[in-house]
Amino acid sequence: MDVRTYNTVGALPGADWDSLASGSTIYSTAGFQGVREEELPQGAQARHIMAHDADGTVAAGLEAYTFTRPPHALYTPADLLAGLVDEERHAAVASRPLAIGAGWSEFRGQVVHRPDAGPEQRTAAVEALTTEALNFAKQAEASVLAYYYLPREDALDIARAHEHAGAVLLFHDVETVLPIGLWDDLDDYYAWLPAKRRPRARREVRTFRESGRTVREVALPEVVDRIAPLNSALMRKHGHDYGVARAAEVYGRQGRYLGDRSTLLLAEEGDSPVGFALRYRHQDMLYARVAGFDYGYANKADYFNLVFYHPIAQGTGRTTRAIHLGLGTFEAKLSRGAQPVPLYTVLVGVDQPLGADPDAVRERNREETEAFGAAYARHVVGGLDTEDWQL
Repeated sequence: MDVRTYNTVGALPGADWDSLASGSTIYSTAGFQGVREEELPQGAQARHIMAHDADGTVAAGLEAYTFTRPPHALYTPADLLAGLVDEERHAAVASRPLAIGAGWSEFRGQVVHRPDAGPEQRTAAVEALTTEALNFAKQAEASVLAYYYLPREDALDIARAHEHAGAVLLFHDVETVLPIGLWDDLDDYYAWLPAKRRPRARREVRTFRESGRTVREVALPEVVDRIAPLNSALMRKHGHDYGVARAAEVYGRQGRYLGDRSTLLLAEEGDSPVGFALRYRHQDMLYARVAGFDYGYANKADYFNLVFYHPIAQGTGRTTRAIHLGLGTFEAKLSRGAQPVPLYTVLVGVDQPLGADPDAVRERNREETEAFGAAYARHVVGGLDTEDWQL
């Protein structure tokens, strides 16, 4: 494989990259890489890596970044390695620069491949891309190269490519996906739900409709100033120092790069916005990025109507296969029909193997997948067997 690297999104052949990203998530597109580039903290560096076949055809791509400190609390390798490596190695990981492959935001990473790539081509491409990512990490004197929040196939591919370096493969978290393509309308959805859950769904739909609130669909750039206070309110409610100006900056930036892919549902009472749900469209999927609300208004099941019921009632499922809902709030999402999808993280020692205890890694993976099943399997429509998530 011929490997080519680009230091900026501006230098990246965006059309070639997005031809690879057609089979991945919105968060792996060139547009989201542009967002991430502008959000890089001081001292961070980026590499956009592309692998080409012998005939010059682009085959696969991988983002890689280096940081002097973790860019977010949930991208902290030392936290994942606690109890798996010895104290000296753990201290080195915690104190030295780090590298992150496959994206460092949105809690979803992926290697992008040509849609028709076969197993041998995927393997060759991943080996070439990860070799370059490891070299980049070495140049930054990072102690660890981490690939976060990967789908299972990518995680296994990357772990195999780094097997010589003692890669640590961990079950990490769960994303939820609403299979909206199963239903033409709310009647289909109600019939699909278990009988005991239907009254709550009907009640939440009725509560919102009787409130007199309306929902209209707009593009993000049209309403950045209107949604910024709502998003700030949501973040502050959950303990984050996140003012209106910062929210406007964040979503103004996303509007510049991704406005043509955005579809935002805005709930209004009269002329006043009371809530919103921002989604991005990619292929036959929607990606629910963020919501926000004005807590000065009574809650009329606004979140569930914007994220679940209104799209179903609109007939979104006739053109959209699924809506990705991200991490967290599992009971609320799963009990209303979202399905769980496991995500994994691969950690690689840069200057030397991490030396993780294989038995401890296996036991942690077993315990954490079983714990998720014990807590949430009863909420999953159709049931859940986390044995399939084991590594």
